[in-house]
Amino acid sequence: MFATHFDRMIRNLFLLLFVCSKLMAQAPRLTLELAASGFYRPCDVAVLSDTKFLVAQTDGKVKLVKNGQMSTFLDIGSKIDDPDWGGIFGITLHPQYDTNGYIYVHYSRKGDMASLIARFTRNSTNPDVADLSSEAIIFTVAYPNGGHRSGRIGFGPDGYLYITTGDSSPGSRNSIGDPNKLAQNLTDLHGKLLRIDVNGGFPYTIPPTNPFANPGDGVPDELYALGLRNPWRWSFDRQTGDFWLGDVGQDDWEELNFTSANAPAPQNYGWPCFEGSHAYNATCAPGSSYHMPLLDYAGYSSGRDASITGGFVYRGSKYPSLKGWYVYADYSRGIYWTLKRETTGTFQTIQQSISIASNPVSFGEGPDGELYVISFFDGKLYRINVYTIQSVQNGNWNSPSTWNCNCVPTSADEVTVSTGHTVTVSQPSMAKLLVMKGKIQVATGGKLTF
Repeated sequence: MFATHFDRMIRNLFLLLFVCSKLMAQAPRLTLELAASGFYRPCDVAVLSDTKFLVAQTDGKVKLVKNGQMSTFLDIGSKIDDPDWGGIFGITLHPQYDTNGYIYVHYSRKGDMASLIARFTRNSTNPDVADLSSEAIIFTVAYPNGGHRSGRIGFGPDGYLYITTGDSSPGSRNSIGDPNKLAQNLTDLHGKLLRIDVNGGFPYTIPPTNPFANPGDGVPDELYALGLRNPWRWSFDRQTGDFWLGDVGQDDWEELNFTSANAPAPQNYGWPCFEGSHAYNATCAPGSSYHMPLLDYAGYSSGRDASITGGFVYRGSKYPSLKGWYVYADYSRGIYWTLKRETTGTFQTIQQSISIASNPVSFGEGPDGELYVISFFDGKLYRINVYTIQSVQNGNWNSPSTWNCNCVPTSADEVTVSTGHTVTVSQPSMAKLLVMKGKIQVATGGKLTF
């Protein structure tokens, strides 16, 4: 009778802890799996499938990785400004790439350092290379003094092409950021988010819902948002349409911005009036005039270099426990985080324990929603996985031989009791190990007993 009562007590305890751990929505533990290597300063990736990638390098080359083999898809090395730092900044594929073969490249032009958005077309007889002679200049932003030129270009859920521009400030440490306040100047393209329609005519047309699509008002019709410093990487949540943007700070604060899909345009992200959520230029309007970041964290002035790399919300199917989590990083510090934002606006962010890929310069998202990350100086592309422990035989929870890791699972792990296996928790104290933060799965035909 005592044993029956005790078993019931342990089961109830497990259920209570399991339900509570679900409510805590703890982040899964991420791991990285090498997908490709051998790149020279890779800076962006377009994912065609889980075995096919286009990886852009700063030296002007776009490499094709196909079933583990690497070749050169495009080489504009003769056109770029600086092969080490100021060559290609970003690439993106047209949503109908499979049929039209369009790839868009953001690069810095040799000579005048202007930022160009150029369209190239895949070779009609060899789909593994682009036709260099097909280059069509879509958009140009002048940067006579160099400085922040930003990087990412990409298509939104509305089918329009989005472009972020830097504030053109050199960004020297302990200097005044954006002294001319170009990021707040509505007549200037620097420090902005731009939106154009590349499907409505060459080189592009203006979406009718752009907030400044009014002839004669003196504001560039392309302008969609303002107040950005160095918005290196951004993305749309493919499920909700929400917009996420990492803006690299001056000296004090790195910031992550979140804008809901139904938010009105234009949004003013604050720079140089604010750095993060902190006042930077005292001559600016009150803070209520700006869209404050979801979070910020201490930057260079805290004693360490810092440079936020915006990422993606995971919407793949391979790792259910990662769904809805936003993955981002810091390029200079080699730190990765996962962030979960609730519909109430509250959020939690968890620092991950990842020791490889120490210069995460850009993230990528595949057609299936799986995520990737590029390590700049390592010259490598990684798949982002969730660390999972699975049973390999019947056995005791506390026996390493029960698990594929040859270890005993901890509260940081995602655990699956596999089909056909019975895993037994034989000691009362072991019930505590079942507080797995919502990450225990018992497959069909599997069994967890006490």
